[in-house]
Amino acid sequence: MIARVRSLYRIFIPAIVAGLAALLGGSAFSAAAPPALIPRPVTMKIESGRFTITPATKILYTKGDARLADAADYLAGRLSLAFGKTMTAASTDAVDGPAGTIFMTTAGADPSLGKEGYSLVVRGDGVVIRAPKSAGAFYGGITLLQLALPGAFRAPAMVEGALGGRQTVRPPRPADQPNVSTAAPLKRMVVPCATVWDKPRFAWRGLLIDPARHFWTIDELKQYVDYLAIHKLNILQIHLTDHENWTVEVLRYPNLTPEKALNAADPRREKNQTYYHPARHYYTQDELKSLVAFARKRFVTIVPEFEMPGHCGGLLRGCPECGCTVDAKKVGGGEVCPGQETTYKILQNILDEMLAVFPSQYIHIGADECAKTNWSKCADCRKRMKDEGLESVTELHGYFVGRMSDYLQHKGRTLVGWDEILESGAKPGAIGMYWRSGTADELIRKAADHRQFLVITPTENCYFDYWQSPEKENEPQAFSHFVVTLRQAYALQPLPDHVKRIDPKLVLGVQANLWGEMMKSFPHVLYQTYPRACALCEVAWSPEPDGGRDYAEFFERLRTHLLRLDAAGINYRAPTDADRPRK
Repeated sequence: MIARVRSLYRIFIPAIVAGLAALLGGSAFSAAAPPALIPRPVTMKIESGRFTITPATKILYTKGDARLADAADYLAGRLSLAFGKTMTAASTDAVDGPAGTIFMTTAGADPSLGKEGYSLVVRGDGVVIRAPKSAGAFYGGITLLQLALPGAFRAPAMVEGALGGRQTVRPPRPADQPNVSTAAPLKRMVVPCATVWDKPRFAWRGLLIDPARHFWTIDELKQYVDYLAIHKLNILQIHLTDHENWTVEVLRYPNLTPEKALNAADPRREKNQTYYHPARHYYTQDELKSLVAFARKRFVTIVPEFEMPGHCGGLLRGCPECGCTVDAKKVGGGEVCPGQETTYKILQNILDEMLAVFPSQYIHIGADECAKTNWSKCADCRKRMKDEGLESVTELHGYFVGRMSDYLQHKGRTLVGWDEILESGAKPGAIGMYWRSGTADELIRKAADHRQFLVITPTENCYFDYWQSPEKENEPQAFSHFVVTLRQAYALQPLPDHVKRIDPKLVLGVQANLWGEMMKSFPHVLYQTYPRACALCEVAWSPEPDGGRDYAEFFERLRTHLLRLDAAGINYRAPTDADRPRK
């Protein structure tokens, strides 16, 4: 039986911190040990004095800004969970924070902080968070919570049996057991006086989750979003379609979402059996709209991914007319036919419905690992290549991507695809995601020369479905044989040297991906995500110090941050000796 390895500090530190909190009235700070914030802010100065937050503390925000209300309401909600008593936020006409309050405002903010930056000032008589935009105020609230003890993140864990599914097999692995928070409600929350000036390094700070292989309920996705938000991550890419399943209700094409979808989570597939069986394997449009609204209040953007032209088994089962014509017969396989107009019409009809569900500027079409097996045999594809002067099926792939990009641009959106979209040349109107470490390096260099915008998500640092340790006997089954340790996740270099020389702004940000083939339970998803996502969020948010990032220093801060995950009920893999900094 696989045994989950837990570090000693995971067992003893919570009791030590709780004892210090009791002795110090809810605070355990000293000048020698500044608060262990993750991600590390641009600047933070801890000063003498403290401010005490209680359930009676007022949370105020400047009147007239609905998004600022979202930021203040979220902070009030988290404090309510921490105290076990309801707190609410209220608007005010004041331009400066009244004494004894937590005050959020966009008035008088430093414009150089940008769309997501903030300043946070904690004094003995109150807290003021100023930000040019509401997103910055939201992140200032997260930092305020981190300045307190880990119990500030107290929240109940989510038990999958209460989420519309029923448990079919008792979870035999420790990685699948829900991490129930045992944190007691706080009576007060003491934070040190401090001045923080902070803004993110990158605008795209993302994670990917894959319900097409193992299906997760909408409530689980909402929980995942909430966990992103407290790490100042702002993009959740959802891999909604693949060979196994099409997980989105499309009203015009109801056959895409059969009730008995045979995806990886289906109990008929014993090898990949999940530990609970959802009532169905697709999301209604109303459910997805509720997820988008939930994420918006946490300043997280949902980026949907609809795979095309490859990985299309789920699509072709519902819309077989999108297949190629070989020997006068329609064939399926894994790819749609880019030669016939019917394919484009159906895909555009689907996208029209999806654009009404997902307001994101970015729409991901995948476009990776397309075998193109049928294209050279298909009469429609051969005719398309001749008519368009295309010399190879790779160029036909580029033609397909270009048409879908043009369509999305016409709708005011931006196409995103994996780095295979660059094999036929740069796609300046789209965004390429660099994922094939080493293999796609030359593609990235050429694309940068043509001013291609990129998101960096290489396998060697950012594939969180890979093993977390070479000590595989102590880990649940992961994908492939590759290993991405916590150290490797923290070692990600977001700016390839060539891109950095051309223009660093071509890199929009970074993302890590959690593919679903081996994910048998939602706690397992969290176990694979954390604490590697803690490393990712720092790479994405914090400036890189002169001389590079210090893994040992990060690891020390992570010790405290894991206690926040405990309080929040977030399942994670406890670091082992193999993860400790090398002397």
